[in-house]
Amino acid sequence: MTTEHHELVTQGAVGLLLRVAVASRNPGAAPLEDELQRLSRVLQDSRTTSGVMPHVVLASLLDLLADEVGTAAFEARPAAYRQALARAAGDDPPADFLRALAALIRDRYFRSYPDMTELPLSEWEAGARFSLTSAFISSMISGEYDSVDEALDEILTSEHPDCHERLGNLAGELQRLLYLFRTPAELDAAFAEAAPYVTHARIRLLLDAVHAHFAEQH
Repeated sequence: MTTEHHELVTQGAVGLLLRVAVASRNPGAAPLEDELQRLSRVLQDSRTTSGVMPHVVLASLLDLLADEVGTAAFEARPAAYRQALARAAGDDPPADFLRALAALIRDRYFRSYPDMTELPLSEWEAGARFSLTSAFISSMISGEYDSVDEALDEILTSEHPDCHERLGNLAGELQRLLYLFRTPAELDAAFAEAAPYVTHARIRLLLDAVHAHFAEQH
């Protein structure tokens, strides 16, 4: 593995994995095993995602990075990556930690994950899965507008006319949330810790506004 393409270890699945592992070291944080299962849910969220980053690819990449530890190539990696790896590994040698993660990811336990009612969303998972939902609802309630109706009108108008893909993806996230959590109470409970501003009522308002926008403007 060459030292180029540093985004592989700072921005991609490896970077996310290390950030999750570092966070799991904090007092009171979710255990690494739970966070790995959340990561598995994200990676298997859709056929597209699982096709781009299958478990076996991520595990193999971790093994390659383990082999790189201690070499000149490793020292040429970004300091942020090397520091995150050291914090995530804790008292374990970084290479051993990477190989242990690879073994966990290959295990069937990692690939068969609990649903969101059994293992609730974490903040990072909610952001990874429902980033548009989070961003639009945050704008709705930002206090910049006199009313929710005005906020919705301004937010959706600002996307127009080149809004088909972004708003289409937003509508998909919102509709999927309504399918994943069949009652308002289930949905609100799922986001209570991760993003309490994401509520069933706001999702319905936003989805109706997106549908109205497409009906009226396209």
